Amino acid sequence: MISETRKKIRRVAFFGDGSAKRDDKHFVEAEKVAKLLAENGYIVVNGGGPGVMLASTLGAKEGGGKVETVVLNPKKEPGNYEGIDKSNMELADKVYTANNYQERMAKLVEIADAFVVFKGGAGTLSEVGLTWEMAKFEYGRHEPLIFFGKCWKKIVKEIINNLEMEEIEQDVVETTSRPAKVLEILKRVNR
Repeated sequence: MISETRKKIRRVAFFGDGSAKRDDKHFVEAEKVAKLLAENGYIVVNGGGPGVMLASTLGAKEGGGKVETVVLNPKKEPGNYEGIDKSNMELADKVYTANNYQERMAKLVEIADAFVVFKGGAGTLSEVGLTWEMAKFEYGRHEPLIFFGKCWKKIVKEIINNLEMEEIEQDVVETTSRPAKVLEILKRVNR
């Protein structure tokens, strides 16, 4: 269970599968979570691409909220990068441009105050590793890491049980499969 943080949570970043389709369960779930958070005054942040990123933008807009995206400069996109989703960019209230993947990640971490992680691939794992470690370094003013979806419950448990995880590293993460629980967690940890 995530411990309280003194960090004021306003912006919530969404990480996950850039290839998720609109009828995929994790796309639909990301859209629902983003809508609920937007309805409750949170700004949604994402990487400006398709899949879960687009889902979070669509949900936030449906909930009457704001969206900020961090994208790679199209002239500097690496091979096998999911790219920028045009409709995501058009709906965003603010767009930040980065010159490489590391700069993009650094900006996402800089502007977000909490993270919701959906099913994804290697990119999602890199985001998880960085944000989890940063939460440890900033413990007390940490940025909560919420893993969404049944797939994460076992994975997070295995990571905690089988790696050398300090207690504070365990106190910055939580798993859930319910949109309302994400909102509940954010309100609980940010009093």
